[in-house]
Amino acid sequence: MLNKKFLQALKESEKPLHQIAWESGLTPNQVYRISCGIERPHRGCPKVEALCRHLGFPLEDAFQEIREAINEK
Repeated sequence: MLNKKFLQALKESEKPLHQIAWESGLTPNQVYRISCGIERPHRGCPKVEALCRHLGFPLEDAFQEIREAINEK
């Protein structure tokens, strides 16, 4: 499960999502589906790895355990 901090960093970037997508080697649709929760990538997903590299976000912080997500609610 993706960490809320990662999703927040993605949405609050200075650049629009479509520009982040192209610069990361992804399509805007792929980034939209990840940022809106339609697509739920797993650890090791190359799309998330590309976004982390582009945003300068630590890959190990992009995901959280399901237990952590349940405890946040």
